[in-house]
Amino acid sequence: MSYIKASEAALICGGVFFGPDIKINRIWKSDSREIKPNDAFVAIKGSCVDGHMFIRDVVSRGAKLLLIDAREIEKLDINQPFFNEITFIVVEDTNKALATLAQAYLKKTTPQVIAITGSVGKTTTRELVVSVLREKYRVHGAIKSFNTIIGSSLTVLSMLPDTEILVLEFGTNRPGEISEMADFFSPDTAIITSVAAAHLEELESIEGVLKAKLEICSSTNIKNVIINGDNQLLKKNIRSCYEGNVISVGYAADASLKIVKAKMVLKDSLSSLYVEFLEGEKSLAFVSSLFGLQHAYNIGYAVSVGSLYDVSEEQLRNSLKKSRAIEGRGVLHKINDETWLIDESYNANPCSMEAALDNIANLRENYEFKSYAVLAGMKELGKESVQYHNNIIKKLDAFDKVFLLGKEWGAIDVTLNPNVLCFETYEKMLEQVKLLNISQGLILVKGSN
Repeated sequence: MSYIKASEAALICGGVFFGPDIKINRIWKSDSREIKPNDAFVAIKGSCVDGHMFIRDVVSRGAKLLLIDAREIEKLDINQPFFNEITFIVVEDTNKALATLAQAYLKKTTPQVIAITGSVGKTTTRELVVSVLREKYRVHGAIKSFNTIIGSSLTVLSMLPDTEILVLEFGTNRPGEISEMADFFSPDTAIITSVAAAHLEELESIEGVLKAKLEICSSTNIKNVIINGDNQLLKKNIRSCYEGNVISVGYAADASLKIVKAKMVLKDSLSSLYVEFLEGEKSLAFVSSLFGLQHAYNIGYAVSVGSLYDVSEEQLRNSLKKSRAIEGRGVLHKINDETWLIDESYNANPCSMEAALDNIANLRENYEFKSYAVLAGMKELGKESVQYHNNIIKKLDAFDKVFLLGKEWGAIDVTLNPNVLCFETYEKMLEQVKLLNISQGLILVKGSN
């Protein structure tokens, strides 16, 4: 049986348990506000908030299992009636214990593990991969952008015991983090979507980003690596850390899955992305409701995974046709008969910002739209921040009006054209935005969450 009881879990992570010896297999959460009846809660001591402050709250919400710090158990009177029927696993370090439990559960259930990393496109690729594989397998993936050791652990512990394929997302903002995740969760197949400027405050340079992303290849189970075949830095260095099966996706002539054509279409209240591929001598074509030419790569990664796991072309087509954009990552809203708002508000780095601006330029060529942008500053770019923001400014000339928000834009050293306005506060910017009378327009909103 793949179930683990609290008594066994305590032994696995070097702790003790109190209360009923219940199964730990259930939905796990670290945010007290999201707790529902029968969930498990892990109390994490963060830099700003300590989850132990909300123990009574999560019990009131229906949590039945709590993983908590040994130093905190003394502050609770767990013998009082309020804690009847509540199981506590008490450990020295809840972060470490959570990952150790997840690793043990993974070894018991033995699903195939697919892990996705990269500077852009991780979450969308994860959702596409999950959707494609669900056409044939019992698949489990994170419900949110759970791309840390804690998030991946919560994802693993929440999966059903009969899961055949687990899809994880590995993010990082420091060296060694992906290596830790690869050690705990050992993917069989890895996807590296890109290597670009992101989280440079800790990773320092593009080469630092590359080194961090390639840590995923340290998995002892790795059998396949799928990469962006147009990313020259990644393409050049992949063999330095992995000698096995490499599948490339891109426009390059030597790509394993070559993107032949990608086209965006706006019609009625919907957007469509048409992508044509060439796999050897075989032509493939798919339609998705995702917005943005960059998703041709993400669709390609999902198609490559489907091929590896024997998902049929018909199943791929059915899955991709049902795909939907994730909140804040290219969701389109029709706000009047001729105006579209493009919500890219979840995240921004130079690569994703340029892709979003290029998408607007592409649509402008095919439709008679005016174009507007509301752009927030890009975070965690370290000493290169000014240069990366300067580069974005150079791409804004063709817009009818651009609103820049945040202190990052105030540091630029290039002259702004009259169509570009810069604001330090949201309130001041909103006053100017409200003055616009937009018709037949494309409005891009792009920021860092």
